[in-house]
Amino acid sequence: MTSRLKVSEKTLELNISAEILQMVRSWPGCACAFWVGMKQDQEAKNGIDELIQNVPRGFHLALQFKAPKATPPNQIPYRYTINDRQNGNLLRLAINRPNAVYYVFPMYNTFQKLRNNSPNLLQDTWALQVAATKSLQKAGNSQGRHEVYASTNPPGVIIYSNPFPADLSRFSTIHGNVFESPSEYLLSHTALKDWLTELVSGNRVNRQSVGQLLRGFSTVCVPI
Repeated sequence: MTSRLKVSEKTLELNISAEILQMVRSWPGCACAFWVGMKQDQEAKNGIDELIQNVPRGFHLALQFKAPKATPPNQIPYRYTINDRQNGNLLRLAINRPNAVYYVFPMYNTFQKLRNNSPNLLQDTWALQVAATKSLQKAGNSQGRHEVYASTNPPGVIIYSNPFPADLSRFSTIHGNVFESPSEYLLSHTALKDWLTELVSGNRVNRQSVGQLLRGFSTVCVPI
């Protein structure tokens, strides 16, 4: 029997990011917003220095995309994984701007549902504020990996192994004042550049693992 084609993280990121950008550009003062994503060679660790040197001037909303597990198909709760190392790095980015850094959980693990909901994939795309995980205990396994069970009624996640509940928001509702006062809520390009530099030059990770840590990471930039 032929296995079902997996809906990849990259597929979800590319399609949903286009909808997010369209939404952001419709808001006052954001008509020139653009997307800053990782190229495949950067995800494979090459070109990280180039990325750091060319962080666009402006205010950034940082998004860490996660793809759900393929099974069970089209069934709540959708299951994702996060890991301690990546989460710790994202928390450092979010420390001064908690409204600017999110996990993105698209609830699509079949192409049938993707096709049915397109071009409005945001209707079932949910966001978890990274800052909400600051009290999450370290994973009890050698991989540092947590399983995330995401539901919509009520919207929320439970992160295992030690059950850790947190609220989810439909992605289309998170902006609030964020883009109305970007200098107050979003990341400056300097803060983003400093964070990326720390990933490369700090002792927390080596250069070979930076690309993997940045997999699925992108920002929406409102230029200044």
